[in-house]
Amino acid sequence: MSGVPPDPPRDGELLSAAVKAVRRHRGLTPAEVAAAMNMALRTYERFESGATRLNLDHIHRFAAATNSDPYALILAVVIGSPEFARRSADNKMATILTIAVQRFDRTIQDRLLDLDARTLIAAVTGMFDTLLDGDETSEQAQAWLKTGAAELLATRPKPGR
Repeated sequence: MSGVPPDPPRDGELLSAAVKAVRRHRGLTPAEVAAAMNMALRTYERFESGATRLNLDHIHRFAAATNSDPYALILAVVIGSPEFARRSADNKMATILTIAVQRFDRTIQDRLLDLDARTLIAAVTGMFDTLLDGDETSEQAQAWLKTGAAELLATRPKPGR
């Protein structure tokens, strides 16, 4: 062993693994997903293989076609865990986090500049510690998610340059 760590996977490899994991979790074929995304099969295959650059429009279209979490697909790449996308496909965890960050940003505005890292770390790790203690669902939580997801969609930039 040379002691040199292996090169980390490329973004495309991570997204490819995440997309495949979600598609298989849903029991769909590439052709079914391509059709649902209103995309040529070959274009979809290039997206799924990670051969293209990260494309937020394709990620959102894939998530809509598979009823999964687009932000979990993005975070799967960021955190290096393709399985996070599959694990979050049903509960929309990353969308929930993104909605909460969006609302927090809208509320706190420039006061965010005054928050120190220690306070933020304590708040975020405290939230995750609470989640480890138990997970409950409710109609109120589903309504919160639906409203927040609509707000995210309304403020998402349109594709293009």
